[in-house]
Amino acid sequence: MLKPFEKLLPKKERKPPEEIKKERALKLLSEIEEIQKKPEPEKTKEDYFKIVELLKDIERIFSPEKDPRLFWDWEIGKKLIVDWEKDYRERFDDCWPPHFSPDGEKIAALVKIGEKWTVAVDGKPCKEMFDDCWSPQFSPDGKNVAVIVKIGGKKTISVDGKPWEERFDDCWSPQFSPDGKNVAAPVEIGRKWTIAVNGKPWEERFDHCLVPQFSPNGKDIAAPVKIGKKETVAINGKPWKEWFDSCGFPHFSPDGKNVAVSVKIGGKYTIAVNGKPWEERFGDCRGSPHFSPDGEKIAALVKIGEKWTVAVDGKPWKEMFDDCWSPQFSPDGEKIAVIVKIGGKKTISVDGKPWEERFDDCRNLQFSPDGKKIMVVIKEGNKYYRLVKEV
Repeated sequence: MLKPFEKLLPKKERKPPEEIKKERALKLLSEIEEIQKKPEPEKTKEDYFKIVELLKDIERIFSPEKDPRLFWDWEIGKKLIVDWEKDYRERFDDCWPPHFSPDGEKIAALVKIGEKWTVAVDGKPCKEMFDDCWSPQFSPDGKNVAVIVKIGGKKTISVDGKPWEERFDDCWSPQFSPDGKNVAAPVEIGRKWTIAVNGKPWEERFDHCLVPQFSPNGKDIAAPVKIGKKETVAINGKPWKEWFDSCGFPHFSPDGKNVAVSVKIGGKYTIAVNGKPWEERFGDCRGSPHFSPDGEKIAALVKIGEKWTVAVDGKPWKEMFDDCWSPQFSPDGEKIAVIVKIGGKKTISVDGKPWEERFDDCRNLQFSPDGKKIMVVIKEGNKYYRLVKEV
């Protein structure tokens, strides 16, 4: 018998965003009405504080700066997203593993039809075909897909099947701005690298560049860059004055004022914030460090001996794992969830405590806006599911 959170949920038709907004707002209003029905002498300070918080939640729903997770499906349970073997491998001449939209509901996969490649979203191939494709990326709202494409010996970025006019010697993973209106990617021009935004390259050139990241307001871009044997972070093309043996992927703080990145110094690894390294050193660091929602804390994946864990402001958890990926803070910054590998399988660990369940793969880890639930895409055999579980 399946546990309650494992019940297999039926796939739902996606409602229009405006309808979802109204439903969420009406639900919150009904909670306010229930509190207001209490006789005045029975109302407590907590009741009034609750009303204020509920009103703020309603305001956030209709705010231009709304959290897109408010409109995701947070019903507890597990629902099938795709049968990879049946829905893709048996239908196309070839295909690469799927990429999922941030909410875990949609799939973008590179598929081969005849001698050409394209992107299939939820199994429907784009009508534009290319010599080759790589690295599909969804926009934050899941409405658009960017991908590297090869056209006549050159490469460029295609967004929803429309390639940039500019052609490059090489390209790396494209990244959307938070509002989904802009795309940045590392590009190679005459054996030098830079970042191109909507096809327009920075003036600065480097020996190499890696995946860029937009600031939360979309006005700035940070990218790891290399000159000679040293690497650092460039903000809008301007490198930090501090240089390191290597740099990972930078990450902006929520207010966009700070940038954290994993760096290698003299054979050891640590995290640098605005160019200033932590005092602590580790055997390795992976991926992007993550800031807490208030920007006061940083969580990073670090290797100690042969094991991996999460370090918060340089202090590692006591719990160690075979591997770790994608640390995420809860909205209040009090909890951290991370994908971990234990004995050949993956699961989720919250504040160092792993779930009992084990999966073949885990992706797209996210907290709900209230921090009470976790959503993750899991793989079991050839099938991918969207799992929502209480924290």
